[in-house]
Parts: sequence; C-alpha cells; structure tokens
Amino acid sequence: MNSLKSLDELMYIDKQHLFLEKIGGKKVELTTHHEKIASIELHQGVPQTIRGQFNIARNMALYSYFFYSLGSELQLKAYSVIEYALRIKTNRQDLMLRQLLTLANQKIWLQDSMFRHIKEPDEDNSYCHSLEKILPQQRNESAHGIPPLVWDCIGHIERCADLVNQLFSRLPKSK
Repeated sequence: MNSLKSLDELMYIDKQHLFLEKIGGKKVELTTHHEKIASIELHQGVPQTIRGQFNIARNMALYSYFFYSLGSELQLKAYSVIEYALRIKTNRQDLMLRQLLTLANQKIWLQDSMFRHIKEPDEDNSYCHSLEKILPQQRNESAHGIPPLVWDCIGHIERCADLVNQLFSRLPKSK
C-alpha cells in the first residue's frame, strides 16, 4: 500500500523502481528519464488544448520517477488524451472510445507504420484495428479499479503521441 512520502524521501527515486531494476535489470536514471520524455512531442498541428493535456501526461510520466504509482494514472491519462483528440478530430461527442477508434480506422487516419514501436508494419493495419478492442478495455480496467503494473510509462506516452499525431495535419514549416 502506498503512503504519504516523508519530506526527506520526496526527491528520491521511488523504491518500486529499484525493486523492478533488480528483477528486470532496467535501471531508471532521472536525466535519461527526462530526456526520453522530453523527446516525445505532439506536433504543432495538434490543437493546443490536446497538447496541454498531453503535457500533463508527460509531467505525470516524469514525476513517476519519484512516485511509481503515477504510472497507472498516467496510463489512464494517455487514454483520455487519445479519446479527447478523437472527439475533436471527428467532431462527435456522442461516440464512445471504441466507436471513435473504429471511425478513425474506417477513415484511414491511423496507420501501423506511424507507430514507432512497430518494426514491421502490417499493410492491413492490424495493430490499429486491434486498438478498437484493446484501448477501451484497458481504459475501463484502469478506470474501474484494476490498476496495471506499469513497467514502462514511456511506452504509453510514445503510443499516445504516435496515435494523436496521426489525427492532425502538420503545420507547414515557416521560412
């Protein structure tokens, strides 16, 4: 169970990261953690309100270094950013996340090749189509009391950025 951190513990890595480092071998260092998160951005064509919410998620990811349990909350925030972006893109406030993802796939707004973690994209966009089932299910589990063990909050931020960046046109570079 989590408890309130003492003031002396506040600025140190969460002990859960140290435990996971021992069993998984993946060391988390604050500088590297910050650099990775800072490198994940939404382009300027994404509406500012969405970019603002995404930056809240990025800050949650950053602060998870100090409080590991923020990782599961960050995952839920990433889902809400995706749903918000889909609502703005579709201009459909009446649709649920699954329906919004289905519509995005029908309109071919999403492509497997635009997700950085997919090394060999499928021409049929099977990953994007799988999101129609997976994202609502994971979001609902997170929202209704089944907090996941989050090994890598960076991955959630990356996938959120990769999906949202596909929904909006990039602004032309100014000369």
